[in-house]
Amino acid sequence: MTAAVTRRAFMIGAAGVLTAGCMGNGPTARVRLAAGESGGLYLAFAELLADRVHARYPQVQVDVIATEGSVDNLARLRSGEADMGLALADVTEHDLAGGPRENAPQAVARVYENYLQVLVRDAAAAQQLSDLKGGRVSIGPGGSGAAATSVVMLDAAGLRNRVTLVNYRLRDGLAGLVNGDLQAVVWSGGVPTPAITDLASRQPLRMLDIGALATPMTQLSGYPYLVRSVPTGAYAPVGIKTIGVPNLLLVGRTAAADLAAATVDVLASDAAQLVPAHVRGLQYLAPATMIQTGLVPLHPGAAQAYRRLHG
Repeated sequence: MTAAVTRRAFMIGAAGVLTAGCMGNGPTARVRLAAGESGGLYLAFAELLADRVHARYPQVQVDVIATEGSVDNLARLRSGEADMGLALADVTEHDLAGGPRENAPQAVARVYENYLQVLVRDAAAAQQLSDLKGGRVSIGPGGSGAAATSVVMLDAAGLRNRVTLVNYRLRDGLAGLVNGDLQAVVWSGGVPTPAITDLASRQPLRMLDIGALATPMTQLSGYPYLVRSVPTGAYAPVGIKTIGVPNLLLVGRTAAADLAAATVDVLASDAAQLVPAHVRGLQYLAPATMIQTGLVPLHPGAAQAYRRLHG
């Protein structure tokens, strides 16, 4: 990124949702970043990103909004209730295919990868997903990406109508595991996830291996789900496989080109400061991988920034 690009101001037109004005050497702007729920990676990453943007542009304020997750964030971006947001790539592609194009969010970057996690009590008899037949399973709030991807997983496993689904937030779902109200909780996030690790230190938990479902999930949905090895530790047994889904950082379609370009600059320049310390696994904060957003088009300002980065 050239010096000319990094000094550009965040701007947006009168119809936009940012308020910006050049003051001195930098912009004045307020950005609403739709993240996720407490205890999850979306919120942790969003807070780090907000800090780094403010560090580079002191007159820019990024307000991180706690939400239900991907589905909620996409709706907020379409409606103009958020300026920037995080969402799972599979959920974003589904939203793009099924919703109007004129207000569809556009990508700034692929930022890291979520692991789909099916959690049970360590003492439970369940050793594989099919063992949950007849049980109660929380798949996350209706506005979460975990809930959307869980439905695909359960359909692929032939279990959707053989378990009772409930839509609890992560902490409520974990409480249900402890008191026996639930047989499993499905969560999409980094490994380890702080809220899960905290409970696992008091009530042993473990992940189930769901790697074999990647192919049937892909055949069912059309999205290319990937098998991933889970970093061992905390509640992840040795050798566990799961489903990996990239996360995208998105902006509303009317976002100014300078906003998207400056965000790319922060992501590429401050990558080391944007990965929560507790998280292990894949992250994509390098231009060559950030640009790989699948079927979700890059915002023109982001595309221009990547061209500058690649020379």
